Amino acid sequence: MAIDLGERMMSIWRCVFAMLLVLACASGARPEFVVAAQSLEEAEFAYDRGDYTQAARLFSPLAEQGVASAQFYLGLMYEKGRGVRQDHFTALGWFRKAAAQGYAGPQNNLGLMYERGRGVRKDLVRALMWYQIAGVMLNGDEGKAALKRRDHLTSQMTAAQIEQAQEMARRCQQSQFKECD
Repeated sequence: MAIDLGERMMSIWRCVFAMLLVLACASGARPEFVVAAQSLEEAEFAYDRGDYTQAARLFSPLAEQGVASAQFYLGLMYEKGRGVRQDHFTALGWFRKAAAQGYAGPQNNLGLMYERGRGVRKDLVRALMWYQIAGVMLNGDEGKAALKRRDHLTSQMTAAQIEQAQEMARRCQQSQFKECD
């Protein structure tokens, strides 16, 4: 009797989760944090397998509770219309909430949205600000892509616009992402 690889992986993840649950309870972790971790994992699995409607249902309460990764996923889903009606304005809102927590992925997405005018008025200065922040915080290919977008934008901007964006980025980072818009 052959076991499907997906079923085997789910079985392994269930065992890992059960062990983590036992450890969390033994350490005195509050139950709502354990449930949130389980729900986040379930939501990510639903997203990864393409069940976007289920993923949106699972991410929504977590995003409302302030879980940055859930906010980022919901932003992506609204941006692309996966499991929800495509809505750039709503995507922008979720990206802003996650970015305000210092989460670099949505910061890069905000750069794209401001650069292209999706859900917001096109604003190259603000796009450059977000690319600058994301490029510093992201690693690997994602960081390189943000810096490439930043460099591309600077070729279209005046020195005064670039300086304004750099000052906005400094203020945003110094305020711990509270003064970014």
